[in-house]
Amino acid sequence: AAAAAAATGYSKDLAAFRECDVAPGTFKYVQVHAIAPDGTRKVIVRSAPGSYHADVAETLCEALQAKCLKFEIPGGGRIRRDDDLKEIEIYGHSKGFGLPDHSISARICENAFPGYKVSHRDTGY
Repeated sequence: AAAAAAATGYSKDLAAFRECDVAPGTFKYVQVHAIAPDGTRKVIVRSAPGSYHADVAETLCEALQAKCLKFEIPGGGRIRRDDDLKEIEIYGHSKGFGLPDHSISARICENAFPGYKVSHRDTGY
């Protein structure tokens, strides 16, 4: 019972992290796969100002570690969010983390921004 209670707690901790936090403008982004001790996974997309993709990931990764959650970063790129045009464009790659599956990030952005046109491509920077 204690193990089940702990697993439920980790799932709640995981649920507390928003799937999508994309700043308006054009910024670096990372795709982070958060993992609870029971194996439950959640993909999180973050974009923010930063000189490096690691700068964008740092705050999120520290918060995940504080909750005893692990993470993997399959890659990053850039996200352009234009609220006037209601568009989100996901493109490029991270030199440090590599190229993630942008279609996963696009699906998360589509759910978080209903009514926005979301596109993605692997090229560009």
